[in-house]
Amino acid sequence: MAGAVAPSASPAELEMLACWGAFITLVDDCFDRRSAHASVSEVRTVLDPLVSILTGNASRSEPGAPLVAALEDLWQRTLAGAAPGWCTRFAASYTAFAEATCQEAQWRQERYVPSVREYVQLRRRTITVVPLLQVTERHLNPWPQAGVLHEVCADVVGWTNDLFDAGAESTDDAGLVGVLARERGVGRGEAAAMARAMIEERLEHFETVALQLTAAHPHLLDNRSRIEGLRTFLHGAVAWQYESRRYRATLPVQQESKQRRAAADPVEEAAVRLERRLALAVAPGGALPDRCEGRVLETALLLALMRTHGTHQEEQRQLTCWLEERREKADSLDALLIDAVLRPHTLPPGAADAAAPVTDRVTASTGQRGRLKHTMLHAVLYVLGGLKLRDEDIPDAGPGHALSTFTQVNLLAARVIYAQATAYPHTVSTSERFQLADLLDDDGGRLLWEASAATHLLGLNALQSCRPRHPLISRALTGLLLARDREGGMPFLDSQDIWLTATGGLAYLTRPGLRLYTPRMGAFVAARQAADGGWPFASGIRQTDVDTTTRCMEFLHALDSHHYRDYLTRGAEYLAGKAGPGGGFPTWREGDDPDLDMTAGAILALAPLGTRYAPLVIDATRFVIDAQHPDGTWSPSWTLSEPSVILRAVDALHAARHTPGIDPARLSAAAARAVARLTATQQPDGGWGHSPHHDSDALSTAQALPIVTRCGPPHVTAAGMAYLLSCQDDTGCFPSPPDQTGPRPLAFDYPVVADLHALTALTRAQPLSMTKIIAERNRSTR
Repeated sequence: MAGAVAPSASPAELEMLACWGAFITLVDDCFDRRSAHASVSEVRTVLDPLVSILTGNASRSEPGAPLVAALEDLWQRTLAGAAPGWCTRFAASYTAFAEATCQEAQWRQERYVPSVREYVQLRRRTITVVPLLQVTERHLNPWPQAGVLHEVCADVVGWTNDLFDAGAESTDDAGLVGVLARERGVGRGEAAAMARAMIEERLEHFETVALQLTAAHPHLLDNRSRIEGLRTFLHGAVAWQYESRRYRATLPVQQESKQRRAAADPVEEAAVRLERRLALAVAPGGALPDRCEGRVLETALLLALMRTHGTHQEEQRQLTCWLEERREKADSLDALLIDAVLRPHTLPPGAADAAAPVTDRVTASTGQRGRLKHTMLHAVLYVLGGLKLRDEDIPDAGPGHALSTFTQVNLLAARVIYAQATAYPHTVSTSERFQLADLLDDDGGRLLWEASAATHLLGLNALQSCRPRHPLISRALTGLLLARDREGGMPFLDSQDIWLTATGGLAYLTRPGLRLYTPRMGAFVAARQAADGGWPFASGIRQTDVDTTTRCMEFLHALDSHHYRDYLTRGAEYLAGKAGPGGGFPTWREGDDPDLDMTAGAILALAPLGTRYAPLVIDATRFVIDAQHPDGTWSPSWTLSEPSVILRAVDALHAARHTPGIDPARLSAAAARAVARLTATQQPDGGWGHSPHHDSDALSTAQALPIVTRCGPPHVTAAGMAYLLSCQDDTGCFPSPPDQTGPRPLAFDYPVVADLHALTALTRAQPLSMTKIIAERNRSTR
């Protein structure tokens, strides 16, 4: 938390902020973590002694309670170096918090229903943002004009808490959403939308006031620095709440009257319902922070780690239950992993043979890295169930400088596990073991190393096998347990916020009701460009990648190409450095195997930038066309979905069509083959699945529809759109099996991905009247 709100602070300052954050939380726990709300007298019993310490009125005659002793110590350390008058200002803020907390308790005790105005004024003080913010400014001189910015910070953090608590909040709780619902006479979903709009207004007010303060004293660099510090604090406080899994409840749903729904165009109605849902999904800082669903691989590895570490017995029981509940419907690989960790005695010596179909798929989909993936899966089975490993299969050490961060850790972990398991520990050098620990110790402030539980857990299990008392393991377990999903399972990733925000931003630009969020989304994306010019898929990780970079560039160009021209130029140079000799682009590092998705993304990012990058676009387009199979498909890599690859490739070909030097005949023929493939593989229900052999699903259908809408027969579009509309649930979302993979070919699920693609499909169908589409479909059927 401290690093999020004050990233440039010294270690001593960060420690001070962390202590204050912990203290504030402990005080809150006195009132919130109980079956019944605290009474006014109970609140005063806790808070009055604390206020007395800050105001200098504390009695020294009796030993204080633990909270009092803690604050006495913390207050003396905080005063060291504070600016003159700061302690008085801080004491006033904390006193206001105490009085507001008592007022809140009295309202609850008397069952008083506050107005929105009354609630907002009270919440601004109970959230304790201003006292914590003042700790970050304790060395600075007073600046009364910034008081309104302090209030904005408090409002945004407090209201964001209320918004995301609303899904779990009982109807009589006095959160902002509940108060709005009562006063305005609307449902909780509509009240949640109002709360989100209020947050947006306060964020705009912050920028307006900041501009006024800067304009009034343009020569004062200190003013600009302090405003930037407040902006960082605000966005850091909200971001930390997301990262620490503060927000777990499901957002309320907006309901519309049946009369209006029946009268509306069904495509537009579906888009509006989804739009209202997605409006609540954007964080105040501009990120789209969806949650990855738990997965068997990571959950089993976490359970194995805690068992060998000998800790967290209750959490072990929870993970065991989670895995048992999923055994019945598990596919062959998940069933093997579950049985390996829960019933290792049943794992036969030849269990590796049972994994052969999966490892063969891994090898087929990952090129030169297939052997490492094969080795990693066997290492996992050893960690989970004691699979016998052979010393001759120990992977060779790789050139670390030429590997992605993920491959470095995976390779080191596999080597350590094999060496320990085969009684050949000296096969791995001491320096490699220290390198593994050093890599895992650099977490970038995330709960999971490089946001990846799979790599993090494999590395930790390897470390546990050779250095079981390493302090890093205990520290890492805390973050791992916090990163679990709401059902208790361990996800593959704890964040994909940059990739999702860029992908979502493109979809948001197509809808007027969502476009207002895109400037903040663009600022969020731009601020996370790495020093090498690329973008990582999540905040706080080091490894940039071509996929995220191309999507960020697409979004920023569509949003405001002039404003973001410097970011686009650096991104283009990053991509130029990744291009392979055959025109293809890899995912991670130059020299890796080229990838169709990455190459198509590079075309989409570079084609709009003009003739400077035309040679790269021409070569990349040739690569995409040459990689197409005779049946119109392309080989998937980071996706399970055939329509996903076709969408990316055909969009890239469409973007390249005006680049000088492109062969238009080959381009048109490739696009026509892809459209013909989608037309031929449409399922009888109108939808598409991951492949023609899979059942239809919303995500695959949403990925196919933009192509057939633009280039296919109207009756194909009509049938596809009818199927997609049937997939929308009561919340406005489009539930679907996931198609993203990692490590390839294992699927992981960010539910918002299906919603974003559905929004794009619905919007691209807007120029076509749904009535005409359905009529055309009926005519074709006859």
